[in-house]
Amino acid sequence: MKNEVFEEFRNKHLGERVFLIANGPSLSKTDLDLLKDETTIAMNRISLIYDKNPEWRPTYYLFSSTNVKNPVWGNAWQSSVREAIGNARTTSFVARIFKPWVDPTNLYPDVRWFDSMSETKPAIDGSISKACFSTDVVDVIDKSGTTMNLALQLSYYMGFKEIIFVGADLGWKEDRGSESDCNHFDPSYRADIANPNKANNQMRNVHSLAARKFRERDQETKFYNATADTVLDVYPIIDFESFVNDNEVNMLDEKLKKAIEFWEQPPQFGYWKAS
Repeated sequence: MKNEVFEEFRNKHLGERVFLIANGPSLSKTDLDLLKDETTIAMNRISLIYDKNPEWRPTYYLFSSTNVKNPVWGNAWQSSVREAIGNARTTSFVARIFKPWVDPTNLYPDVRWFDSMSETKPAIDGSISKACFSTDVVDVIDKSGTTMNLALQLSYYMGFKEIIFVGADLGWKEDRGSESDCNHFDPSYRADIANPNKANNQMRNVHSLAARKFRERDQETKFYNATADTVLDVYPIIDFESFVNDNEVNMLDEKLKKAIEFWEQPPQFGYWKAS
């Protein structure tokens, strides 16, 4: 079954810019209200940060996580997802396989439920294959262990030519769903990070593969990492506020150098190397 819910969004934002809002710890340091007039794609438990940013709500929301089924923290995840998909300012895309946990009684008629989602599992070292990035999300969209990969593929499909990341920290640490979550912007987030080395390399490789796919399409697309604290070295790291407020691209070369050094420490794996 094809993802017909995506069809009306093909090249909808051709040539425009988009902010992809990840869920890293440093997102709590970011003034998302500055993005109230920007196109943004957010995901997962982003609604936990809404109270701190009353003026901002994402343009698009993506969800495809098995955490809604977790016997310990699943109910909290379900509540977060419902708050996100219930906002009239947000267009929501949710994997239909999670509908029994998210909306079993059809209370959210505006949600775009998508059906064709693959998940090409990365290897133990985080290596991923070219199949992890679909250039036609109507045919299939691949998760590869992270909703950010869905956001990257949707950005490709929508035709964005400038992609800015916020809250993409990486540097995962082991956390088996504690109530003092160190890997996300809110300590109550709760997710199982059993193998941080694999998670780190997997996320880095997802970004590297996406960047390659965009370059295969054209050489004009620009990528910037505007995350407050980050070891993601696939893209140039820039200052968030000067970019949003003044449209200035201030490269933070020292931050990028430190991010690169993170990956030079053992153990280091990865099939798709950063460039």
